[in-house]
Amino acid sequence: MNIVWQETTIHTKIYFRERQAVFWGFVFPLLLLFLFCSIFGGTPERSSALVAGLICINVMAGALFGTGVITVGAREQGILRRYKMAPVSPWKIVTGMVASRFVSITLATVLMLVLARLVYHITLPANIPAALLVYATGAVMFSALAFVVASLARSVAEANGVSQALFMPMMFLSGATFPFEFMPAWLQKVAHSMPSTYYVSALKTVMASGGGIADCSLDLTVMAVISALAVMISARFFRWE
Repeated sequence: MNIVWQETTIHTKIYFRERQAVFWGFVFPLLLLFLFCSIFGGTPERSSALVAGLICINVMAGALFGTGVITVGAREQGILRRYKMAPVSPWKIVTGMVASRFVSITLATVLMLVLARLVYHITLPANIPAALLVYATGAVMFSALAFVVASLARSVAEANGVSQALFMPMMFLSGATFPFEFMPAWLQKVAHSMPSTYYVSALKTVMASGGGIADCSLDLTVMAVISALAVMISARFFRWE
């Protein structure tokens, strides 16, 4: 566990030294917060639903671009090869990398919630354990999907393209930006094939509706299944060099 902690600390420090990563991880989500809540908020309830979608966007971006693309870059630079040759279990290194990204995403999420509470008076989750479970399940799911991208992409450019191709539809069709109920029936069916739809649904249940674990059990189950499938695909195809 000491090695996992060291890897987490090192990668977290590296992350905060990258200005571009800090901008997209912290500044950009806050800009979206002020933009969406100022235009579409109006009431604390509506702002709470919007913040739920923004949390999903933040987690998606942090995982796909912060984990998937950066992992491919580390492979191209030969860093992953050196990790594999080190006298350390590879799973400890991977766990440290994922934990580092989870820390940065969580810090950005907490900052967003604090500002949303102070400025737009959003309602905080009444059931904290349920909210934490939903948040962590979604973060694990997108981290697993990010490793699928890292496993299948052959270059940073390809990983970037695949991440964009996944990120944009999930952002616009999951209910994170536009109300899911306003979409045509056929588009809602398409949206239900996207992992982000279940994450947004669960987040809105615990944040805007005050629901508990039982109320979002279906969403949690789907996200757990997607995570398991993504882990199996990554374990089969992941390449260290």
